[in-house]
Amino acid sequence: MQQAVYDAIVIGAGPAGASCAVWLAHMGFSPLIIESSGRAGGLSASNPFEDTWNVTAPGLTGEEVAARIKLSLDSARVPVLLNSHVTRIEREAAQQGGQEHFKVYFGADLPLHARYVVIASGVEPRRPPEWEREAYDDVLVGPGKHVANYEFALKDVAILGGGDNAFENALFLKERGAKSVHIYARTLRCQRHWMKFLNESDITTGAYTFDPETRQVNGRSYDAVLVLYGFRARLQGMQDLGLDCNELGYVRTDFATTQTNLPGIYAIGEVTHRQHPCVVTSMADGVVAAKAIQKQLEQGDA
Repeated sequence: MQQAVYDAIVIGAGPAGASCAVWLAHMGFSPLIIESSGRAGGLSASNPFEDTWNVTAPGLTGEEVAARIKLSLDSARVPVLLNSHVTRIEREAAQQGGQEHFKVYFGADLPLHARYVVIASGVEPRRPPEWEREAYDDVLVGPGKHVANYEFALKDVAILGGGDNAFENALFLKERGAKSVHIYARTLRCQRHWMKFLNESDITTGAYTFDPETRQVNGRSYDAVLVLYGFRARLQGMQDLGLDCNELGYVRTDFATTQTNLPGIYAIGEVTHRQHPCVVTSMADGVVAAKAIQKQLEQGDA
């Protein structure tokens, strides 16, 4: 029995991957999405707060945006394999007049086949390398639902990180009744307007020490510590492909097409660290990739 070959396999069902797959489907092609989590939406699916930056969804939380993404995928009849982790990708040479394609392994006995691959695997919170795989009580890594569900009332809390997330969460914790909130940042990368909401005494800049077991920062003990060191590209199962990545580990792509250094493999959304990464720019990336793949597919049929 001949193995079905999809026009494109998209790795990741976040805003970028979903946008690409939906556009391909509406243009008459056959995409399939492989998603490592149990639902579509990417990071939005774990964001219980209103996404005020998304002008297409006023008043909606990240979770509600994720639900809309799933609805779009369902309406376009895009097949999505949830809880599926890509383990490797291989290029399959053309045989007997056929076209070269890719084999994508994701834990099943047999791989899936596709003419093109789109990496839309997104990002994950960056952890300190010295405790990469460890978990500590009352030490929360990254933003998301686990922060929203945590009880901060009457607690002394430290936030590690100097970006927008650190300052936005500091205000959130104060609203949730935290006794004190102190930000430790080696450098400040946040938008300037956040500074007016906090006292200078609430911010320490420069080098600091942190012991996750005792929750001590610079020798001071805290009831809880929120670690917001930014994000890193999620490329599990793709490390051996030979992708050209920048010094921070994000995939380099051609701006006009989103193609990587590997012909036939595209990368979109936050895994590429596009300028101003967010839901809206990720969706735009998906459109660029879909149109580039459309051009290649139609040239091949000519």
